[in-house]
Amino acid sequence: MKALVLFASPRRKNTYLITKGFIKGLEENKIEVVFIDVTKLNISHCISCNFCLKEEKCFIKDDMDKILELIKQCEILVLSSPVYFGTVTSYLKVLIDRCQILYNKRFVLKSEKDINKKGYMIFTAGGKNEKMLGSMELVAKFFMLSCGAKLEKMIYFLNTDEREVGDKEVELAYKIAKEITNNYMFNI
Repeated sequence: MKALVLFASPRRKNTYLITKGFIKGLEENKIEVVFIDVTKLNISHCISCNFCLKEEKCFIKDDMDKILELIKQCEILVLSSPVYFGTVTSYLKVLIDRCQILYNKRFVLKSEKDINKKGYMIFTAGGKNEKMLGSMELVAKFFMLSCGAKLEKMIYFLNTDEREVGDKEVELAYKIAKEITNNYMFNI
């Protein structure tokens, strides 16, 4: 079984620590994890040219080709991002926009139908306003749906401007991953 983790923070702090704890839980249950630091990728912006409606592929050749293949191969899909202005970072947003091809295949062209992946969203926010949970959930749900995944759980920590993520939060992310993978393997 394979998990794809799309990590989109320019810093290796709170979101990174929680994500690493989550990954440790997956790996201990023999899940192969592919960790992609989205901030290091060369992904061009979607220009809404509709090429993917005709050819079922994107005409832009960049790192997105690799990401699309990894999304296709995984059974567990994880988005990991801090909250920037109520949504994911711009690094992840560019990647999500380029997944228009997946949306088109599934909902316009109807050439792909199955939803068999499990989706998870990990995020941290400096603020403590819980209204941002809805916007993060909406982004994650639409992305996962386009990728053939169902958003199963959001793992998040708020108010990191006043408190750093510590061992307790990392341990919680680890335990959630262990529980997820134990249940997932049992249900197969």
